[in-house]
Amino acid sequence: MRRNNYGFTLLESLLALLLTIMMLITFSFAVSTSNKISKETNEQAFFKWEQAMDVLSYDSMRLKFVSQSGNVTKLYNESTNKEYLLYLKDGVLKLTGDESGYQPLLDDVSFFNASYDQEEYMLKIRVKFHDREYYKELVLAIKKGD
Repeated sequence: MRRNNYGFTLLESLLALLLTIMMLITFSFAVSTSNKISKETNEQAFFKWEQAMDVLSYDSMRLKFVSQSGNVTKLYNESTNKEYLLYLKDGVLKLTGDESGYQPLLDDVSFFNASYDQEEYMLKIRVKFHDREYYKELVLAIKKGD
């Protein structure tokens, strides 16, 4: 008389172990790829932020603070005798000049705030874009009255 053995054979156990290992490798690859893409996105966002702040602090721009009304900051370039406005509109942080055009500094911006500290001569800029917050302090002199 033959006994009925209830259990897994060695082949079935090895197959189950192999499938589990393959699923874990696939999952770890997906997580690794996701982390790499997230890191690259964050690096690109930071690079765009630094580029935007570099535009405002270029020596050739020589920007000076004029005034602030709400969330619009008026700046002045003494060497070109032009005024610029820094503001957020339709999710784009813009720097406009006297001419009709504008220079987009950042896109996909959900929050922008700029305030000028007259004691420290600092324009303090706070921005949220790509779901990250950024903060920068730029040293800008005050434009003397005409």
